[in-house]
Amino acid sequence: MKNILKSARESKGLTTRELSIMAGIDPALINKFENGKRIPTEIQIENLSTILEIELSKLKIARYKELLNANFDFDTHLIQAISEILSEKGINLTNDVIKETKLANILDEIEVLKNKLSNL
Repeated sequence: MKNILKSARESKGLTTRELSIMAGIDPALINKFENGKRIPTEIQIENLSTILEIELSKLKIARYKELLNANFDFDTHLIQAISEILSEKGINLTNDVIKETKLANILDEIEVLKNKLSNL
């Protein structure tokens, strides 16, 4: 995520301050996104995607990867649980395009469930 955002910003010739004004995001937060210290929200991702002309799905996938890496210890039990979820949903991961789309949907569901659990 950090490399994608910084590279796109620099290729547009924008400073972090200029991007922050365009996106309505504090410059310090833009800096944290680019340094991997914070993960943008879904709304921030959509906004940055438009401004920096980055494919939205590319940023969403990068965001989910960061969220998963930050929040889960990928031991064999978690991998097995994810595999079972995919299997239960009838998802065959042979086609890359289908795989990315369906996995993104599952990760959306995991994020929703995680938020619901944290609110209990």
